[in-house]
Amino acid sequence: MPDANERRVYDFVIDFLLTHNYQPSFREIAQALEIGSTRTVSDYLERLAEQGLVERHHAQSRAVGLPQLDLVPCRPPAAADGTDAADATGPGPEASEDERHAFWMERALDQARRAADEDEVPIGAVLIGPTGLVAEAHNRTRQLADPTAHAEVLAIRRAARVIGDWRLTAHTLYVTLEPCAMCAGAIVLARLSRLVFGASDPKAGMCGTLDNVVQDDRLNHRAELIGGVAAAESARLLSGFFRSRRASSAGGEGAE
Repeated sequence: MPDANERRVYDFVIDFLLTHNYQPSFREIAQALEIGSTRTVSDYLERLAEQGLVERHHAQSRAVGLPQLDLVPCRPPAAADGTDAADATGPGPEASEDERHAFWMERALDQARRAADEDEVPIGAVLIGPTGLVAEAHNRTRQLADPTAHAEVLAIRRAARVIGDWRLTAHTLYVTLEPCAMCAGAIVLARLSRLVFGASDPKAGMCGTLDNVVQDDRLNHRAELIGGVAAAESARLLSGFFRSRRASSAGGEGAE
């Protein structure tokens, strides 16, 4: 089972590959995640390969220095992050729809909390298929230096890679904040069947607040839309994060 830092490296490699389509160097990983040394990154990747979370295609000679591994992320096992298998399949058939929504949104909130821990805007997303969890992600715009690395986009990219198809029909996306225009467009393009979000976004929300891209009759696909699930907790995470950022920028003694 990977430790927290190994998991961060795994997630970074996944997101970097899906966003930039090339393998990040050890130095890029170390700098982005502030790990400290390329040797440490190398050790983490070695252990992840041993655990089957990344696939080692080949390793060049170590005589030159650090091993240059050609590592391709594999889909992590359901229990890779310490959760039991039931967490990947979700509530049983006897559960109500409200219970299912609450369960998966809590998992999305866990992703949002991870984002906050990494100094990213705390937004998390979980993508569910007919048999349970397919992909999950959180905002990584700072780590990847990529304005498109929103939780929704990263989850959609991962899911498409996992199932081997860009069409995600019969899939549901849970996200803690109402998607922006970019993410709403990605939801339509991916043909997602349903979107469930937490808090509304009065400044950028394009799924019912400023506009409703995912249900626009002029487009060739429309998704079922459910908002307000665990909205208070989603909003609390966001407001707490930005309050902390403002206090830090104020610098100062006595800043609350």
